[in-house]
Amino acid sequence: MIGRAPVTRTVLLPSLLALLAACAPKQTPGEGSAPPAVVMHGVRLRSYEGSTLSMTGQAEQATYQRNGDITASQATLHILGKGPPAPQAPPRGTKPPARNKGEQVDVPPVGTMVRAKLMEGNLGTRQMVASGDVEVRSASGMVARTPRATYDGARQAAQGSEGVVVTGPDYRIQADAFSLSFPDERFTFEGSVRTVLGAAP
Repeated sequence: MIGRAPVTRTVLLPSLLALLAACAPKQTPGEGSAPPAVVMHGVRLRSYEGSTLSMTGQAEQATYQRNGDITASQATLHILGKGPPAPQAPPRGTKPPARNKGEQVDVPPVGTMVRAKLMEGNLGTRQMVASGDVEVRSASGMVARTPRATYDGARQAAQGSEGVVVTGPDYRIQADAFSLSFPDERFTFEGSVRTVLGAAP
C-alpha cells in the first residue's frame, strides 16, 4: 500500500501512471474513499512523446492522485523546442532586421522554461494551470511574467487573461491577455497592448 512517505527520485510520467494503477489498493464494494495520494519531494520529471524527450522539470514537492491529477510546488519545466535550428547571424557588416511594432513577437524555437510557485494538472488530459509569479523564459532572452497561465499539452500552447509583461533586450510589452505557442515560441497579445521599443526594461 502506498502511503504518504516522502521520496526523492526521477519520474517518467507515463511510468508513474502505471505504477499508481498497479500499487494502489483495490477498493471493496461500497468503499467510496479515494486511495491516498503519493507525495514526493525533490522530484525530477521527464516526459516523452514516443521515444523523443519533450519536457523535463523539477519541483520541491509533487503530489499524485490515482486519477492522474498532479500538484507541484516551486516547479520549473523545460519544454523543448521542435523547430529547425535558429537562423544564422547576418553577414558581417550588416544589421539585423528591425523589429516591427505589433502584437506578435517571434523568437527562435530553441526551448522554453516555465517556473511557478504552483502547478496543477492532469497527466491524462495533459492540461495544467500554473499560478503564483509565473515566469516564462526563452533561450533568446525573452522573459514573460504573469500571475496565472493555462497550458494545453495536446496543442503545446499556453494562455492567460490576468495580464502579462514581456521583456527582451530592446523591448517591453504589456498586455491584458496572451497566448503562446511553444513549438515556435510565438506570443499573441490581446486586449490593451502597450509596446516600448529601443530601451532595456
